Amino acid sequence: MSLTTQEMDHFKQILLTRKNEIKEMRERNDSFGSDTEFPKESTGELSNYDNHPGDLGTELFEREKDIALNDLHEKELEDINAALKSIDDGSYGVCKTCGQDIIKERLEAVPSTLYCKEHSPGQNSSDDRPVEEAVSGPDYKRRSNDDKDATFFDAEDTWQSVAKYGTSETPSDFTDPDKRDYNEMYEDSDDDDGYVEEYESFVATDITGNERNVIHNRNHEEYEEELDREEERQLDKDKYDN
Repeated sequence: MSLTTQEMDHFKQILLTRKNEIKEMRERNDSFGSDTEFPKESTGELSNYDNHPGDLGTELFEREKDIALNDLHEKELEDINAALKSIDDGSYGVCKTCGQDIIKERLEAVPSTLYCKEHSPGQNSSDDRPVEEAVSGPDYKRRSNDDKDATFFDAEDTWQSVAKYGTSETPSDFTDPDKRDYNEMYEDSDDDDGYVEEYESFVATDITGNERNVIHNRNHEEYEEELDREEERQLDKDKYDN
């Protein structure tokens, strides 16, 4: 159902009111200080050299926040102007993608929208990572032996052994759904630590490498259970084949 003339006027008034609110706000705060030189003029300092790095970091954060808020207002004004233009040409309330009517409840909530709920832009978040991560990651990446036939304890193993006690990262820093708790906050956290084959975690050897004893720990119990299950599967298979 197309919007009536009265409904068009209603949404146009909402858009114009919000447009004036944004303009007045930007005039009062000087567009969040976007025209002010950073950081000298924003802090009132004559020089930056004698300022503590922490103070400069705070000012940098505040400036980044102001820029983000200013960009948000500019984007909202752009959307409002596009919606007002669609009202003038009579296409307001119709999705630009599918051509179906946008429900009035959505227009009341987001009067500047030109899309229905199903075709609104930006529904899927990107998994792209910052290009800086290629050079800002752990230093062991440049000394990794993953592509070599090497089983010795290298820089990557050292990092994993230390990282298991905690890093500055949280589950929200990862797009991988498997990293859901703080025990997974480092790369390849499921790798074996200090051994290659699983049985090496419970087999004790002497200095020459000869097997001397078996340590009955949890790894040994799980290994024995897995061997038992494999033996049962093989017996079942042999029985089925015969």
